[in-house]
Amino acid sequence: STKLGNHVSIGTNATVLPVTICDQVVVGAGAVVTKDITVPGVYAGNPARLLRRL
Repeated sequence: STKLGNHVSIGTNATVLPVTICDQVVVGAGAVVTKDITVPGVYAGNPARLLRRL
């Protein structure tokens, strides 16, 4: 199952597989999240990777 923390923003056409996303995360438009995100920040790409910590 997919679990989202607080203050999570997911961009247009992003694909989120069954993962856990921590608080304060921005997933960019078109990103593909394939693994759990445990560090707050901005993620983008395929597969999604950390671009900037928050």
